[in-house]
Amino acid sequence: MSLAVEKPRGICEKDVDLKGPRMSKEFILKHCKEQRLYTVPRLNDVLYLHFKGFSRIENLDEYTGLKCLWLENNGILKISGLDHQQELRSLFLHYNLIKRIENLENLPLLDTINLSHNQVRKIENL
Repeated sequence: MSLAVEKPRGICEKDVDLKGPRMSKEFILKHCKEQRLYTVPRLNDVLYLHFKGFSRIENLDEYTGLKCLWLENNGILKISGLDHQQELRSLFLHYNLIKRIENLENLPLLDTINLSHNQVRKIENL
């Protein structure tokens, strides 16, 4: 007996390896439309992606105008995928699963970061 598994409908793609929703380009664009943000990625200066169940940060390369990024209360395992966020000033990553502070060197204007309620045991790389 085999059960056919239907691809879930909605705005999130499932990531087989990470067992959670993906931060896909399609998801972010649809989310921007729903939040009445710009549909041209580079024009957005804020992005609210909290409480979505993401396990990694990805597909933000086109969002080069971001100044504030909200990613709290997800399942993010690692700080990554922010290399093109040269304008980012505030990054909210509290209540995730991050173990190490890393990959912030390409964020020259970053002055506020919230990493509380993660699994960081040693403050380094700041």
